[in-house]
Amino acid sequence: MVSVYLVQHGKAFDESVDPERRLTPDGVRESELVANYLAGLGISVPKIVHSGKTRARQTAEIFAKHLGVTNIEVADGLNPNDDPTIWAQRINELTSDLMIVGHLPHLSRLTSLLVMGNPNIRIVEFRYSSVLKLTRTNEGWVISWFITPGLVQFRPS
Repeated sequence: MVSVYLVQHGKAFDESVDPERRLTPDGVRESELVANYLAGLGISVPKIVHSGKTRARQTAEIFAKHLGVTNIEVADGLNPNDDPTIWAQRINELTSDLMIVGHLPHLSRLTSLLVMGNPNIRIVEFRYSSVLKLTRTNEGWVISWFITPGLVQFRPS
């Protein structure tokens, strides 16, 4: 079964503070935390794609480092307000797992389109540095799990 990992970029500086909107120290820390957790679970993907925005690239690089991914590239159609049908079509044609680092509302609309067939039904509340795993089944795409920095930080003993 093919899986897709949808990652919302880490927390970034406001444009008034940093026009490039780089990750804040918390954004880096939370992305490192979640990426390290996924590595500990043995998650691996052959490729990571991200939007051309700095915050998405930085987040993708953090995940690539922890997951040992060397195939990382910028992809079109992943900006906040891009049409989710572009990537829904690409995802439906995948033959191997993929990680996508992007933005809201695009990731939310893409998830809803894949799972519900309607991009306007919100079914997941993405958080900065969060990861949603979708798995393709015979019936279509299903949500396998969703991990946020808060869940990773709260690790009961």
